[in-house]
Amino acid sequence: MPERFFCTAGRGMECFVTEEVTQKLSATEVETVSGKVLFTAEPDLCRLRFIKSGERLFLLLKKGSPLSLPKNKGKACSALREYVIGEPHMWLHCLSVWQNLQGQLQQHQHICGKVGIASKRKSGSVSEFHISKYRKQDSTVGDKVCTFQDPTHKNMSQAEDQNLMDIEELNATEQQLLPKPHMNTHPITFRVSCRCSGATAKVFTPQEVGAVIGGSIIKQFGWKPDLRMPSLEVFVHLNDLYSVVGFPISRQPLAKRDYIRNTGLRSTTAWAMGTLAELHVGALVLDPMCGVGTILLEAAKEWPFGHFLGVDNNDLQLKSAVSNVKGAGLDGAIELLKGSVLDLPFVSESMDAVICDIPFGRKFTSSKNMKDLLPDIIREMQRVVRVGGAIVLLLSQCLHHHLKVNFHFGATDNKNITHSGNNSVSEENGDKEANKGDILSRTHWFDSLIALESHSVSLGVTEAVIFKCKKAPPSLSL
Repeated sequence: MPERFFCTAGRGMECFVTEEVTQKLSATEVETVSGKVLFTAEPDLCRLRFIKSGERLFLLLKKGSPLSLPKNKGKACSALREYVIGEPHMWLHCLSVWQNLQGQLQQHQHICGKVGIASKRKSGSVSEFHISKYRKQDSTVGDKVCTFQDPTHKNMSQAEDQNLMDIEELNATEQQLLPKPHMNTHPITFRVSCRCSGATAKVFTPQEVGAVIGGSIIKQFGWKPDLRMPSLEVFVHLNDLYSVVGFPISRQPLAKRDYIRNTGLRSTTAWAMGTLAELHVGALVLDPMCGVGTILLEAAKEWPFGHFLGVDNNDLQLKSAVSNVKGAGLDGAIELLKGSVLDLPFVSESMDAVICDIPFGRKFTSSKNMKDLLPDIIREMQRVVRVGGAIVLLLSQCLHHHLKVNFHFGATDNKNITHSGNNSVSEENGDKEANKGDILSRTHWFDSLIALESHSVSLGVTEAVIFKCKKAPPSLSL
C-alpha cells in the first residue's frame, strides 16, 4: 500500500527531487514546498534509498497549515500537544510502516546494493573503449598528458578490507538498535528533533517544543526517551508556511555516499549536473577540472553505460580522485589524466558532454583571476564538445553575473530556455532587456553555443548557479 514520504532538499534542488521521485518511484501526489518535496510511493526501501538528489528521506506522519498558537504559554502547550499527538492511531500506523522499512533494511541490504540503478559494471563492459583515438595528434601535447597512476594503488586492497570491516560493524550496530516488531519486552526509545521559525519561534524555542512533544509521547505511548542512541527519531518542523512531523527512514542521509572516500563538491549537486547533461548509452563525458572526481563518480554510478574522463593539473587532487574511483569500483569506467583545461588533449568535437565545477572560494587559488580565465575555459570546452552536446557548469554567483554581462551566446530557442531559483535568469531574457549597444559591447562571443537554463543552488555556506548550454549546428549559429 502506498505511503506518504518527504525528502529534504538543498535550496534550488527541489525541482530535481520532484523529477527524480516521479521517474524512479512513479510517485504520485507530489507537492513541493521550500526545502522539501512530499510524495506518495510504495514503501520499498530498495528503491527509496537510491534517491540521489535529496538530503534526507522521511516517512510523513502529518503535514498541515502553519500552527497558530495562543499567546498564553499554557494554552499554547495544549494546542501544540493536540496538533502533534491528536491522532494516536496515525502514530501507530506510521510506526508499523517504519518498522517494516527497518526490517527490509536488515533482510535485503546486500540485495539492494546490487540491484540499484547505481550498480557496478562488469570489468569487460568498457573493454572496447580506447581514449587514444580521441587524443590530439599533436605530439607535444600528447607526450605531456598521460594517465595518472596512484603510487599507493598496490596497497588499496588492505584499505578496502578495513573499509568493509567498518561497514559490517556499522550494519551490526544498526541492527542492534532497530526495534523488534515481535518483541514487546522493551519500549521503543526515541528523541525529538525540532526546527522552529516565524510565529512559533516567538512562543517556543526548539528545545521547549521537543520537551512538550516528548512528554506527550511518553504519556501517550509509553516510549522511552534516549537522546544519544534512540531507535526512532521524531522530526518536527514548524514555520509560517507549513507544519511537518515525520520519522527519518535511516540515520545516514541520502546525500552521504558510501563510495566517496574523499569529499569535494556536494554529491547532490554533482548528480543534478549529470542529469542536465542528458547522458545516453555510450556517451563520452568529460570533466576538465575534475578535482577529487565527484561529478564523474555520480555520473558513472547513475549512467553506467557511458565512458567518463577526468582532467586536472593538480597531483594531490588526482591522487584523491584515483582513491575515490578505486573505492567506488569504477576504475574500469573512469579514466583520469593530468592536463590543463586551457589545452585539453582531445580532438575537436569528440565529447558528448562536458560537466565542470569551475573552482571558486578561498581554498582555490590561481595566478590569474577566474574571470580572466573563464573565456578561454569555455572556448576550449566549446571546441571539444560535439554538435548537440551539452556543457554544464557550476559557477559562483559572481562568475555567473560576469558571464551574463560580458558573454554573448549565439542562437537561442525560446521554447528550451528555463530557469529556477530567485536569483536565476535565462541568458536570452537578459539579452532582450539589453539594447543593441549593450550586446555589441560584450567582450566574449560564443556564437555556436545555445544558452538553455540556469539554476540557483545552495552549497551549504555559499550559493552557486548551475548553467547549461548546448552546441548548435552551424546553420543555427549567428
